[in-house]
Amino acid sequence: MKPTKHKKYKQSKVMNPTLSLTLSFLLFTFLSNLSPNNAGQPVFDTNGKPVVFGKQYFISPATDNIPTKGGLTLNKVGDDSKCPVTVLQNNAITGLPVKFTIPQNTTGIGPEIGMVTSSDLEIEFIEKPDCAESSKWLVFVDDKIQENCVGIGGPANYPGVEIISGKFLVVTHTQGPSYRIGFCLDSSGDCFYVGLQEFNSGEGGSRLILTIAGAYNVVFVDADSVKSQSI
Repeated sequence: MKPTKHKKYKQSKVMNPTLSLTLSFLLFTFLSNLSPNNAGQPVFDTNGKPVVFGKQYFISPATDNIPTKGGLTLNKVGDDSKCPVTVLQNNAITGLPVKFTIPQNTTGIGPEIGMVTSSDLEIEFIEKPDCAESSKWLVFVDDKIQENCVGIGGPANYPGVEIISGKFLVVTHTQGPSYRIGFCLDSSGDCFYVGLQEFNSGEGGSRLILTIAGAYNVVFVDADSVKSQSI
């Protein structure tokens, strides 16, 4: 699969040949992780049990111990935001639980076998604000900060803002229950990692953004044994 840069993916205002070559290599490395030899491996939670579609999990930073902090939350960002639909990572909370589901157009994958790496999936929070159209994750273009950010909701929550069509997936990072979340564009098939970036301390955490380098390493924690702490 030949990588091509999506027109709305903001890397820098001016890209020199050396930087372009480096980014192309990093993107190729990530795309190589999605090859058939690395696809279809079971995904496990921090208890060593398979991650099951429809069950509740916390997405937390990868650490040596079972994490109870650094979870995901929702907040309003920007002067024009009227609904808390931007996904943030906050080091002070357990966060909001999510569940993984299979896209409706996906065939050949049954929920009974659990989630596997490199397969298309949808991620959604168990609860959502009343003003949000949907609790499912999406990627929108924030022109003010020149980044593609993870949020929830639908077109009505992003007036005048481009929503990028694509699918999320999970890829293995290291041995054990440490993983990275990816996002592949429907338009070109190119894939990017989901990373973290803090733009304003007043937002309540770091945004989840698309990136080629600096991926966010995560683990999946069974929510049944961890009390949710949301803000």
